[in-house]
Amino acid sequence: MKKISLLIFVSLLVFLLVACNESTNDDQLDVANEDKLYVTRGVTDDKILIGNISPHTGPIAASGTARHGTEAYFNYINENGGVHGRELELISYDDQYIPSETVKVAPRLIEEDEVFLLLSNQGTANNFAVKDYYEENKVVSFLINTGAPAFTATNNPYWLGTGLTVYNIEAEILLDYAINEMGAKKIAVVYQNDDFGNVGFDAVKEAIGNYEEAEIVTEVPYVVGNEDFSSQAVRIQDSNPDAVLSFSLSGPTASLKKSMYDLGVDVPFLVTGLGGNDTNQFELAGAEAWEGTISSTPYFNPTSAPDDPQMKVYADQLAKDFPDLPIDGFAQSGWASAQVMVEALDRAGDDLTMEKFVEAVYTLEDWEDSMYASVSFSDENHYGLTSVYISEANDGKIEPITDKITYDPETGEITYE
Repeated sequence: MKKISLLIFVSLLVFLLVACNESTNDDQLDVANEDKLYVTRGVTDDKILIGNISPHTGPIAASGTARHGTEAYFNYINENGGVHGRELELISYDDQYIPSETVKVAPRLIEEDEVFLLLSNQGTANNFAVKDYYEENKVVSFLINTGAPAFTATNNPYWLGTGLTVYNIEAEILLDYAINEMGAKKIAVVYQNDDFGNVGFDAVKEAIGNYEEAEIVTEVPYVVGNEDFSSQAVRIQDSNPDAVLSFSLSGPTASLKKSMYDLGVDVPFLVTGLGGNDTNQFELAGAEAWEGTISSTPYFNPTSAPDDPQMKVYADQLAKDFPDLPIDGFAQSGWASAQVMVEALDRAGDDLTMEKFVEAVYTLEDWEDSMYASVSFSDENHYGLTSVYISEANDGKIEPITDKITYDPETGEITYE
């Protein structure tokens, strides 16, 4: 009995020591994981999984077709050998542009699918809804489809770039162009009264003091859902501006421009790329009303540069994979963002980790081999896109009328090439 008791005691002691040691090891592993800034998921010997959340259905489902541009570019890369022998696979879920739906589907990508990173996730409110969750799980979001500066201005390690120009940077460029290139002094500002429009409006209010004799002569807000813009057009007419800056989306912009045209208000009209860089506006506003509208864009419109070699590759691949999609629609942004990501993956090398990917992103300095005018990153610059072209609506096309214009986020200097 004593021998049996002794054996039991020794066995129990060994078990406790092992359990304690395992617990200590687990704790050490947890601490080590907590100390690591990044986690590598979604990479195998032959595949890299990329995640996306965007509206496949709902009232703005058309904007969700950016994912098809990404898919088309992935197909093009895979057909040409992949990235260091690995094929790219996109897993995209529908959130209908509803933040509560974004919250529901995000864990599927991270915890079930275990994607490498998130590419071109859409919407300011949608990304804010899952921001804390992504950061807690050390998930990198790359070139998100919102221009809200909150994601990139702080150089947060998990948020790398936006797939469109950050709203305040775009606003300062448009203001500078109106004043220095067009000679405008009296500026009327139209803005959507929400997180989107207020960023541009606030940037103009802050920057206009840098220009002698320039002033805002009227502020014209509108709310989402406005359909009649005749009162806004009258306010613009009464202020007698030299130019109008509009921080508005495509539908309201078309309605406003038509109301101004009907009223006979004929002054330079400059609008954010989200509201103006789309040939569909000729139909929505009316061809004559839309003619001459100026906007900014981080890349050429395909219909204005049909002979560009990159545009040809894009147009051919999109026609093959998604023949019903227009080449000058949202698919272009998905293709362009995928180009930048693939370049960083290539630079990261065969032994891919998230740390190496981020280091590779930081080597992209004034990189011009994608559709974008230029791409620049560093550990102190997470904007990615700070260069645009100014374009003008002309005879059914959106044509660039400037060379590259670059904003320096550190100094605020705007440079024209």
